[in-house]
Amino acid sequence: MDAQIEETIGRIERIQVYVVDTGIPRFSWSPTMPGLLTTNTIARVTTSDGIEGAGGVFSCTEHDFDRAVAEGMRPLLKGLLGRAALRRESIWKWMQMRNLSVPNTAIAGLDIAMWDLAAKRANMPLYMFLGGARDRVKAYASTQVLKGPQDYIGLIEELREQGFAAFKFHYRCEPEADLEMMRRVHRAFGGQGLDFMFDADAYYTHKAALRVAREMSDMDYVWLEAPFPDHDLDGYRELRRRTDMTILPAGNSIVELANIAHAMRHDCWDRVRIDATTAGGLTPARKVLALAEANGYNVEFQSWGCALSMAANLHLMLSNDNCDYFEMPVPYSEFQIDALGRIEVDAQGYVNAPSGAGLGLDLDWEEIEKRSVFQIDVF
Repeated sequence: MDAQIEETIGRIERIQVYVVDTGIPRFSWSPTMPGLLTTNTIARVTTSDGIEGAGGVFSCTEHDFDRAVAEGMRPLLKGLLGRAALRRESIWKWMQMRNLSVPNTAIAGLDIAMWDLAAKRANMPLYMFLGGARDRVKAYASTQVLKGPQDYIGLIEELREQGFAAFKFHYRCEPEADLEMMRRVHRAFGGQGLDFMFDADAYYTHKAALRVAREMSDMDYVWLEAPFPDHDLDGYRELRRRTDMTILPAGNSIVELANIAHAMRHDCWDRVRIDATTAGGLTPARKVLALAEANGYNVEFQSWGCALSMAANLHLMLSNDNCDYFEMPVPYSEFQIDALGRIEVDAQGYVNAPSGAGLGLDLDWEEIEKRSVFQIDVF
């Protein structure tokens, strides 16, 4: 790069990492999972020209707040100081070379902060900086585990009043119980223009998944998610061969570009599913989007968490048009923490593009400091 241009690029001068108690009540999306604590790990990157970027990673743990993501960032921080912050590809590859000892989530938080910083430097919302394909995306309400079918019916009725028209259920992960809940929902709301999905959390056998998928198809459900662990590619391929139900993976463990390409070549999934915060950041997630589009696939992003950890996925969806839904955990008022920004659903069931530069969230750093249970500061 020309030396004069290089000199105009702000260099990373300080990185602060906050492990934040969000205050979200304990929750679970699997019957075998205990109530979990919610943590947001936030990377705050400041450059020599005074521009600041932030990236958040959501995680949940059983007994204490999660410090692992922050400690995963620690080995990278001193090596990032002095680097030109706009060299995102170079920085990501440098971090990725260290992922034998550094988790993807740690890389993701820092990578997202670099993209937020770059879009702020351009004074543009991040989705526009990335291409700006659209200004809104349809949201689905992603439920926690409720007690019984009537509880889901009541929740759907309540959420319809808030604008939601799409819903994804987590329940017992037992085929007959799950089907009975889905039948009850279908009897109550079938034909009313609502979209329904189900997440089995990788608990089904191959035989059970086939039975559930076929009946879900008869009830016009949109997709069956995570019937098996992500790595059971043979199981996914066989299930797709024997049903016309749309089948998605969980998107938790197959996140690398080459492995996703392998799954697509072997017709294992109907849609790709990832989360930018577990896939290593916006830099690799953009490549997954491009790979999927080239092969005729949609990408449905995970985005469970609160606004700061969800925003990266939202901007990716808005920058492209091969994603159909935005995942919104409910009751979503519990996940909207003012200090970490807010993402809202409108009366038509859509999430609209933020108007501010970068991620477009109004972060309260003073409150984040107060909520932090652990911090790292390198400069």
